[in-house]
Amino acid sequence: MNTTVEDERIIGPLGSVFHRVKVNPDLIPDFALLDWSTLGKRVMIDAKEGIIAWMSPSKTHEITTRATDKIVDQTGIVLRKKTVDLGGTRWGKPEDPKNIGVEADSSYYIGKKADGWITAFEDGGFDEAERFTATTPPDLVVEVEVTNRDEDKPAKYARLGIREMWQVKSRSGEGLFQPEVTILDLMADGGQSEVAQSKVLPGL
Repeated sequence: MNTTVEDERIIGPLGSVFHRVKVNPDLIPDFALLDWSTLGKRVMIDAKEGIIAWMSPSKTHEITTRATDKIVDQTGIVLRKKTVDLGGTRWGKPEDPKNIGVEADSSYYIGKKADGWITAFEDGGFDEAERFTATTPPDLVVEVEVTNRDEDKPAKYARLGIREMWQVKSRSGEGLFQPEVTILDLMADGGQSEVAQSKVLPGL
């Protein structure tokens, strides 16, 4: 068996450090036993390709991520839609042990799913809420500081049944960080599609 490990380290546009290791896919079940979230966030484990990727976020990255939390929360209040902030939860398909999962910077339940999570929590505490999240994908995920290694993320999220993705980048040019957000409808006919406004938070 090939036990070679390839590793890569790059600096993102906002100063975060992105790490990626590639191993023989047969070794992934053993590597998956490690708690990769202790090394960073936005952890992605691709069992098919044998890739494990994660990031060490910069301060600008974290401030921007927290800003999206506030935007979702306040927009939900205006629209009278419940929202549940699920942070960097790792999402996967429980029935597929090889699909170990992918993690966004932020993820949210909005509307009916938020109501479902809140009911589960009120009825059975964190244990029941955890069972709810294990079988219920979020409505929205957010990726801050997008790099060329995130190109396959929308397809991965779509396969998990996630409805929408926001990609937050920095506008090109000199000066202060100026965020630019692309909204992707992951469930659009014909595949993922960029849209002018959110489907899960209409009007935004």
